[in-house]
Parts: sequence; C-alpha cells; structure tokens
Amino acid sequence: MIKFPGFRKRKNDASVEISDIEQHDTERKQFREVLESINATRIADRLKILDEFLTVELHITLPDMLEYIKAGGNDDYDLEFLRETMEMFCECGFAQKNEFEAQETTYEHHHLGDHHDHFICISCGLIREFRNSRLESLQMEIASGFNFHPLQHKMEIYGLCEDCLAKRDKNPPLIQISVGEQVRVVEVLGSRQFQARMTSMGLNPGVLLEVINNNPSGPFIVAVQGTRLALDADMAQSILVSHVCRHKEGNGR
Repeated sequence: MIKFPGFRKRKNDASVEISDIEQHDTERKQFREVLESINATRIADRLKILDEFLTVELHITLPDMLEYIKAGGNDDYDLEFLRETMEMFCECGFAQKNEFEAQETTYEHHHLGDHHDHFICISCGLIREFRNSRLESLQMEIASGFNFHPLQHKMEIYGLCEDCLAKRDKNPPLIQISVGEQVRVVEVLGSRQFQARMTSMGLNPGVLLEVINNNPSGPFIVAVQGTRLALDADMAQSILVSHVCRHKEGNGR
C-alpha cells in the first residue's frame, strides 16, 4: 500500500505554487469539457475527485485515494465509483495507470509533454521517478539505427532502495536474498560434511552467485559460474552472503 504524505497540498496552501494552481484549473476545465461532450453522469462528483487527485503528487492506489478523499471531508464516494472515475481520468489523458510487478495498481498524473521512468523497490514498494535526457537520446539513437519509429515507452527498474539495503543484516542467509540479486558467499554454516558438500557444488566462500528463484512454493535456484543449482531451504539458510553492489563492480560479474 502506498502511503500518502502527512500534509495535504491545497490551493489555499502557501506550499502550492501559483503555476500549479493555474495548471490544475486548466486541467479541471478541460476535464469538465470532455465529460460534458460525452454526456457523462455525476460530473460534479467526478470533478471533486479530480480536485483531490491533482493535489496528490505521488503514485497512489485506489484504496489510498479513497482514504485521502475521506480525510478531506468527502464521504459520498465508494470504491467502485472511484475506480470508474479514475479509469475515465486515464482514458481522457489526465492520469496514468501503473501495474508494477507484485504491487497494487497505482495512478499518477499524466503531465502533457513530460516523460519519466521508475525505480521500484521490491522490498518496501517505494516508487521513485527519474528523468534522464541521455537515456532518452540513446533510445532514439538505437531506434533510428533499426529504422524504428517509437511512439511511447516505459522503463521499470526493480531493485532495493538504500533504506531497505541499510536495514538488512550485513551477512544475511542466502534464503533472504531477492531474485536477481548478486551476492558473494561469506561463510557456510553447519558440519564439516555439509560444508564439504557445499564446496563440491561450488558454494564455497568468495564465490559469486545470483538468485534465480526463491519462491517458497518452488525450488530455490541460484546461478554459480554459469550453472544453475537447486537448493533446499536448509541449505539456503546455512549459507551466509554479502550483497554485491553493481555500482562498484560494473555488472557484478
């Protein structure tokens, strides 16, 4: 669930820029005209929801949006009416729907002429927007090389935010490592017989490995030196590892 800030940016707040107010007023007028042109029902109610949505500068789920609206003193809307209205925002170009992996659907403003991509933390669910003109130029350069004419695109980069990484033990057991993460084996716990077995599999201290699958209902799969290995939960719990920062080691290989 995406948590919204402790303060509410409203048009009479000093924290709201004049340009924001003007932009919101423009979008409200445009949305009213669109609703009237398609003979939409409950236009006044949908405009109230738009007013609330335009004060939220973050990705927000429908349940959180409903809570946000009720916190502002509006108790006249249920989740289904809100869902229908948010879908209308998307269809009319005032909002964008995001369906990130393993997260609830979120909505954000669709600012005309603006494009951004997303970092998504797979641990806490943090969604962080970023813009990079060099990345945009490179994508166009690559597309041109293939004589391809892009119309739209999105980039979603999944990983761990700095807060989640900082909260984790320095040398957690392998079983706690996320899919796609690269780590180095620090220590193998257990009997000499068990340690010898792990060494025979190539899982000795200093070895770099990547987690391929850690689904509790399936096998725990790691990649080690180009080989896929299946481990049980006890094995993965007994292998202590350290995070390999791709920033420092290139792609970590």
